[in-house]
Amino acid sequence: MTLSEDITIIETKKIDVDSPIILEGVPDMGLVGSIAVSHMVLEQNFEEVGYIKSDLFAPVMVIHERKVLNPVRIFQKGKIIAILSEIPIDPKAGFLLAKKLTEWYKEKGAGLVISISGTPIQERLDIEEPEIFGTSNNEEILKKMEESGVKILEEGFVSGFYALIIKNSIELNLNSSILLAQCYPSYPDPGAAASILKTLNKMIDLNIDVKQLTEQAEELKVNYRTLMEQTNVSMQRESKVEVPTMYR
Repeated sequence: MTLSEDITIIETKKIDVDSPIILEGVPDMGLVGSIAVSHMVLEQNFEEVGYIKSDLFAPVMVIHERKVLNPVRIFQKGKIIAILSEIPIDPKAGFLLAKKLTEWYKEKGAGLVISISGTPIQERLDIEEPEIFGTSNNEEILKKMEESGVKILEEGFVSGFYALIIKNSIELNLNSSILLAQCYPSYPDPGAAASILKTLNKMIDLNIDVKQLTEQAEELKVNYRTLMEQTNVSMQRESKVEVPTMYR
């Protein structure tokens, strides 16, 4: 049996939105993106409208409320489209997935792509409200981010899957941005995810309630422990060369 290296996006329901805003939650530092997007989808009752499949993904299916589901799914509510992965994306799959997704975003006429991630900090335990850093390839979006309390990165690096998203977005003339919350280096961080969602509430008028996310933080850390362990292994494989830390 020959494995395919194709990435396929399956729309189970028609997605026809004018200039959608796309939010991405893929496991990486602190699982900030995965936790934030998962909470948003549940709290705001997003509808599942598709999934992404590939032989390059780990052979995993997830179970929620007795339902067997694909681990990389697409959700929609109004003009917001959410990409949620519940498995780590290894480097080879990441290159192909970033290319496929950005081409799909272009096809959908995306108005803005927002990648959600974390930036690790050793003193995280002493920080009550994680700060949010970010950048964008669009000056108007940078201004909006700054108005929403985001500290704009003046110098530094973005690496991994989201760096590919930004790179491909520039090539395809898509508006792209990334938000990074201060987070634990190796542990799931619901608090950082909550800080990101508060920022998105200001930035794109989401009106997401994060009370449950903060109240259940300890339970969520346990629930996400296995995914965090798998993600740490994947991130170690990803970085053959260590890049300098982002200047803040």
